Amino acid sequence: MTELLLVALLGALLYALPATAHPLILALGIATGMPHGATDILTERGSISRPALGYYAASIVLLGALWFWAPSWALGVFLALSMLHFGSEDAATESGTALFLHETLVRGMLVVLAPSMFHEAEVLRLFGLLAETSWAGPEWTHGLSLARSLWIFLAFTLFAHYAVRSTQWRHVVFVFVQILVLVAVFRLLEPLTAFVAYFVGGHSLHSARKIWPVLKEHRVKVLGATAFTFLVAAAVFGSAAGTSLDDRLVRTAFVSLSLFAVPHGIWRTVEVLRERWARG
Repeated sequence: MTELLLVALLGALLYALPATAHPLILALGIATGMPHGATDILTERGSISRPALGYYAASIVLLGALWFWAPSWALGVFLALSMLHFGSEDAATESGTALFLHETLVRGMLVVLAPSMFHEAEVLRLFGLLAETSWAGPEWTHGLSLARSLWIFLAFTLFAHYAVRSTQWRHVVFVFVQILVLVAVFRLLEPLTAFVAYFVGGHSLHSARKIWPVLKEHRVKVLGATAFTFLVAAAVFGSAAGTSLDDRLVRTAFVSLSLFAVPHGIWRTVEVLRERWARG
């Protein structure tokens, strides 16, 4: 319930803010990502895990090279892994395997597809900026139409799936209220701003609840890293205060975030699926 209310409140707040506040909004999103990803490289004793650090370093180098040599492929990898990561983290892990996978697809596809469904021109411009080539054309139109139809089908059948699998109707209603709130947020806000509202109020908070014991145990290190990240991000994006985000700043911020987000997404998705399979 907390995540639902926070996403709704953040969505309303960001909707009321002027475009000049967007740089600091983006800085907030960057800083919020630090706590829920900090435990990837921390051991149980709070020291830095060398294997995890090596994994991140190698992943960052490989993804950086992909962004440099084949940005369209890098963007595709980012979108596909984002769908799996957000969906698997937000889905109810106590559900049966089939229901868990079903909800993973619905939630993940919503976060990735909603901006394109409601703000197609802005998303195409962003994707063109990131991929350094236009994605507009018949293939995009046809693919988006198929993906939208698939998501609608999966969303309706998820309700039926929950209805036959769950006896707690309050939980069923709550899941779909969450989805409707996210649909409203992505419909009303610009793509990047809507994503920050979801990421800060929904995904990060939900993930932090799962790893709260570790965050609490090593809170000084996590809060220190978070404060440092926010200060650096605020300094960079604060230089753009008074104007909307320009193309160079948006691309730099997006690519930089992806260098950490993609390795984290793979790490967490593997952990979630491993825990899910272990329970049967």
